[in-house]
Amino acid sequence: MYLRILFEEDKGDVVAFVDREIIALPVESVARRWRQEIFFEAPMEVEGEGVATVDKGDVTYWPPGKAICLFYGFSQPYSPVIRLGTLLGAPDLLAAVEDNVKVRVDRYADYGKHGEISRKLRELGFKAASHTWEGDEYIAVLVEGANGRVGVEVSAEDFGFYAQTQPMAFFDNAPSTVAFAKMVTKDIHPTGIRLDVDEEGYLVLTGFFQSVDELARGLKRMLSTYVYVTRFMESFYGVRRLA
Repeated sequence: MYLRILFEEDKGDVVAFVDREIIALPVESVARRWRQEIFFEAPMEVEGEGVATVDKGDVTYWPPGKAICLFYGFSQPYSPVIRLGTLLGAPDLLAAVEDNVKVRVDRYADYGKHGEISRKLRELGFKAASHTWEGDEYIAVLVEGANGRVGVEVSAEDFGFYAQTQPMAFFDNAPSTVAFAKMVTKDIHPTGIRLDVDEEGYLVLTGFFQSVDELARGLKRMLSTYVYVTRFMESFYGVRRLA
């Protein structure tokens, strides 16, 4: 099921896909920050195997605090949590949520033009939902494949669709970073996906597509390109994934 998680004080909402039915809705609580995590108490009981390691974008339940936890960065849970699902779009948006902001969780429902496009993308096999963040409307998409997943935020314009992935790393203008960006840009040019820099100075992938069908094909290319670039980055900087 899809959940809309609304943060008050004009911040906006994010959408999560969870793999179980949650009946204790709506939930009204207060969001708290801990490292790169947002959590809030929820009056519910969840059973399942606890895990000590999570991925960016994971939505989990923390039994000791009876809390839903949203992981938007690289920090790990304080103690084992039960995995519920995944955030759609860019988890990094949650870095802007302040401590003690009121939060409301309810069932997701499509609305407006972005909702109609989200429905079409779901029919094509994507997890997608409309949402609003800081006054702007987006389509949050989770693109999944055998080699990984990536969150993408899509803006629907009258002349097409602008898509941007979740950030990969900060662009610091160091000579090594510039060299890396130049090599990657040349390598991925044939895909039509671009290595770009967002408003906060982070490296992202972007693309522009003329129709929903073209967007759907482009989202799949964005995932494969994202996997390629992040692996290239690990190799370039001498970083290896832990087995």
